[in-house]
Amino acid sequence: MNYIVLARRWRPRSFEEIIGQEHVSRTLRNAILSGKVAHAYVFAGPRGVGKTTTARLLSKSLNCEEGITVKPCDRCSSCREIADGTNLDVLEIDGASNRGIDDIRALRDNVKFAPSKSRFKVYIIDEVHMLTAEAFNALLKTLEEPPTHVKFMLATTMAHKVPLTILSRCQRFDFRLINTAELIKRLRFIAAEEKIDIEESALFAIARGAEGSMRDALSILDQLASFSEGRIKEEEVNVVLGNIATESLFSITDVIISGDRLKGIEIINTIINYGKDFHLFLRSLIQHFRNIIVANFGLSETELIELSPESLRRLKEQAAQFTIEEAEEAITILADTEEKLRKAGGGKISLELAILKLIGIKNPPSKDFQSSPSLKSVLEEAEEKVALENVLKNWPLVLERIKEEKISIWAFLKEGKLEGLSGETITVAFPAKLSFHKKSLERPATRQFVEKVLMDVFARRLSIKCIISEEQQSDIEQEQIEVKEKSKSDTLDEKVKTVLDVFGGRIVEVKRH
Repeated sequence: MNYIVLARRWRPRSFEEIIGQEHVSRTLRNAILSGKVAHAYVFAGPRGVGKTTTARLLSKSLNCEEGITVKPCDRCSSCREIADGTNLDVLEIDGASNRGIDDIRALRDNVKFAPSKSRFKVYIIDEVHMLTAEAFNALLKTLEEPPTHVKFMLATTMAHKVPLTILSRCQRFDFRLINTAELIKRLRFIAAEEKIDIEESALFAIARGAEGSMRDALSILDQLASFSEGRIKEEEVNVVLGNIATESLFSITDVIISGDRLKGIEIINTIINYGKDFHLFLRSLIQHFRNIIVANFGLSETELIELSPESLRRLKEQAAQFTIEEAEEAITILADTEEKLRKAGGGKISLELAILKLIGIKNPPSKDFQSSPSLKSVLEEAEEKVALENVLKNWPLVLERIKEEKISIWAFLKEGKLEGLSGETITVAFPAKLSFHKKSLERPATRQFVEKVLMDVFARRLSIKCIISEEQQSDIEQEQIEVKEKSKSDTLDEKVKTVLDVFGGRIVEVKRH
């Protein structure tokens, strides 16, 4: 099968077909018409917005057999070869795999040779920022004063990594992300031409998932055309992309308005059961409340809200139920929850607590609800439980990190028992017989080292507190009694007793020799 994917089949064949980059197309067309085409260009911008396509179109315009033109014929051998990537005079170089000084020296040596049959020899270097510093230096002189038959077109997604000495020798064009309306218009046209049956809301979902990239949008449409049986629906787009369905955002917002706490918890559990990413859900809900704020400003008809007409109508209805201050408070709660998830984990419980807080914005708990016990205390207790569970889960990692760097501190700390987490303080308990361990860990330099490891593991500033536990003391005494009974007539050397007394040690096993 020689199937050509949509992103390649619908690659623009003229400057007019390049979507969302009118400022680039217009400038290049005028340069061609006036005969002022520069010797070197830098095309900078996000992935999939037309940088390499523009470079190929400019190459076609300069080398078309019908003459230099803004509308290449696409019929001559030169145009077809450039489109197929087989033209010997239009060389596309991957900057990531040809990044060394030897590669650029070879390019520099070949520049002096005239084109084999085309009007210009064109070098298109993709991801040029991947070149090494030495390679850039080798390119400088050639880039500044190339032979008249040579044109350079450098494409990059990270212009800030390209040396200023290179940028100053080129004309730079910054490509922008393609807005949702333009993506949808193009997708709608291509779907009609390809006879792909798709819902309007699904087009919006694809455009949002593509995040401004036409190539990504066409790749998603291509995938969905194979995935779907019949008409492509928004739900299928969300399944393929892992998106949070717009309907879920409207449903959870309706629950916040109505104050149905149980329903809110049920929706969260449904989202979790579908395997949705917690952070993605929170960011999607933040975006939803951002749209509510924009709608309250009276800007719902602009491009600032990227929703289908039906979804926009529902958004207006929900926006009427919130003040701007309430929507801002909701965003703050959601942002704080995402930060806690990132630092302390917790997942499901953190999301449920967030929804309860959001419901509290529109529906403050009644006195009866607050009295047994207070909602605030329940939430605080649950949040502390989430944080403690995360510390317990990752405590072995803390010990391993310490062992890798300072095994003596690890030997002391591993004998303690992780007792709890209060605020930003982790409590570790030691039996009375191990007071030496406690004192050693309380030294400023040791404490500072341990807290640095805690910062690395938990991404939050935590302190450590060492205490003596009576419960552990009882356990140790019982162990010592059992050891004594087991060893019976074994007697201890005076030196052994001295070591035990100094270091707070205990006898684990006595062996006869």
